[in-house]
Amino acid sequence: MEKIIEQTVMQQTETIIGPSVKIKGDLDSEGNIRIAGQVTGKVNSNQGVFIEQGAILAADITANEADISGEVQGKLEIFGHLILQSTAKVSGEITCPILRVEDGATFLGNCSITGIAGVARNNSHKYDIIQADGDF
Repeated sequence: MEKIIEQTVMQQTETIIGPSVKIKGDLDSEGNIRIAGQVTGKVNSNQGVFIEQGAILAADITANEADISGEVQGKLEIFGHLILQSTAKVSGEITCPILRVEDGATFLGNCSITGIAGVARNNSHKYDIIQADGDF
């Protein structure tokens, strides 16, 4: 099932930043963005942002959905699901309604979980997470 979802996302990806690409500046897209290279600046998508393993970002990310397998330092404002895969290394500030952290992912910073869509941000819960490794 996940393979089918991955193939569908790849077919619907509007922008792909390859592993040898380095960008300094802002990315704005109406569609999905897949990043395998390096980005310094801001990444904005009205759909999804997918950070592949090996990618390195020093960037603020704003998107409807995000799936992170690489390294990100910055502020993440996600309006739907945020997934930190087992290889993700994130430092900064996260705001999202739904967060899934796989075993092995690391996060250092502040996290505000706003809950189900439609819940006011002032009702959010704040957490400080150092490392998610399944040993809670």
